Amino acid sequence: MLPGLTPSATPAATLFATAPVIIDGATVLRIAAPANPAPDAMPIEMRSFLISGAISQVLATEPETGKTAYDPATFKVSLQKEESEYVLVVTDARHITPDPILTVTTDDARRANSTVAELAQQWQGSLYNALYQALERRQPEAIHRNTELSVRAAIALAVLTLAGLLLFRFLRNRRAATIIAWIIPLLWLAAITYALLQFPQTVSYGEAIRRTAIRVALVWIGALVADQVVATAIRQAVRWWATIGKPPGGQARSLLRVPTMSKALVGFSTSIILVIAILAMLAVLNVPIASVVTIGGIAAVAIGFAAQSLVRDCLGGLLVLFEDQYVEGDYVAIGDANGIVERLTLRVVQVRDSRGNLITIPHSSAIQVINSSRTWARVDYRVTIAVGADLRKAIEVLRDTLEGLSSDARWRDAIVEPVEWIGVESMSRNGIVLRAAVRTKPLRQFEVRREINLRVYENLAKAEIPLGNDPSAPFVAPPDVSPDPA
Repeated sequence: MLPGLTPSATPAATLFATAPVIIDGATVLRIAAPANPAPDAMPIEMRSFLISGAISQVLATEPETGKTAYDPATFKVSLQKEESEYVLVVTDARHITPDPILTVTTDDARRANSTVAELAQQWQGSLYNALYQALERRQPEAIHRNTELSVRAAIALAVLTLAGLLLFRFLRNRRAATIIAWIIPLLWLAAITYALLQFPQTVSYGEAIRRTAIRVALVWIGALVADQVVATAIRQAVRWWATIGKPPGGQARSLLRVPTMSKALVGFSTSIILVIAILAMLAVLNVPIASVVTIGGIAAVAIGFAAQSLVRDCLGGLLVLFEDQYVEGDYVAIGDANGIVERLTLRVVQVRDSRGNLITIPHSSAIQVINSSRTWARVDYRVTIAVGADLRKAIEVLRDTLEGLSSDARWRDAIVEPVEWIGVESMSRNGIVLRAAVRTKPLRQFEVRREINLRVYENLAKAEIPLGNDPSAPFVAPPDVSPDPA
């Protein structure tokens, strides 16, 4: 069998079998024959073989000159009518006698739902274009020119690759570095494919790579579009769920859950689309999917036994999301770690503490979670005043301070209820502890506490109410008081 023309019989319909006519790796047209031919009819495999041999004779090169037997400058493809069929023949200035290539039969026309004359004209143009390009590609001048272009392209790509690697090393923008990391191999693939397409010995490989690359690109483009569509639908559905039929208070909390739930669900859908895209790509590459799925299933079982904690983490993440235990932006205490939830996935939660440390906690390790920003928060405020101070006056000063803070335009939105309760918490020789509770908006309790400290200190000083010692500190007698010797 000559290179570039590999006949293959495949059922195109219930009535016909077809075989491709391939020139330099590209299918130019498909011939047809009845699926159940008569005993004396020519098999489609034999017909394809004869067409392949005729085309090889047209593209053959002369050993002395290296040029093709047919001159592309004067090359022609013509039609000759024989009874009810047409024959495609080729001629040029040196070959005046037409050489037949193939016959357009009534079976070909019936399979294409066309007339024999119309199909013959269509095949005439397709065959001429393919043979002309193949002849041009085999001329010594074209081979020399394409060799020079390929060498120059390889040198240019080597320089660009070196520059890209140097730029990649110094780039701090992660997205730009990722783009460069993808562009470099894609440029090499495009250049290699282009070089293979220029030479008759390798054009079939170039065509195969180009077709495969286009199909793989379409698979991933489709996966990207599907991922964006599904992600948009999930975000809209979660936002609709957060707003429909919820009371004002519940709606506000649900809206806080929207980003976290959207990220988790979008990540899950992206994983599924990624697996489907990989399987589709393997199908394009003619990798048996059944064996891949079987091996993947066995590996999944083995990994499942070895990574049971991972399964527990993911299940715990789902419970965190759907039970609304906490979301990104909440202030939580998980074990010994406390801080703002910065990132929440199905496997882990990442908390940023007050010192700026990012703490990663698997969901299976979160035995108890304290959420300090669910719906509302509270400032549990304590201040110690000196023994002997006017308690009623001190309580009024504390109450006025808290109510004044809530009426301040800068703090009005942060405070839900200025004084939930207030009174004397405890007494000791070190001082008397006054305690009050202030209800605030979520995550506003910290700044509210700092402002209360400032105002209470200033207002107690104005009222001439002295502060006491820390009740937890040991008692120290004043310098002018001597202990009883008894």
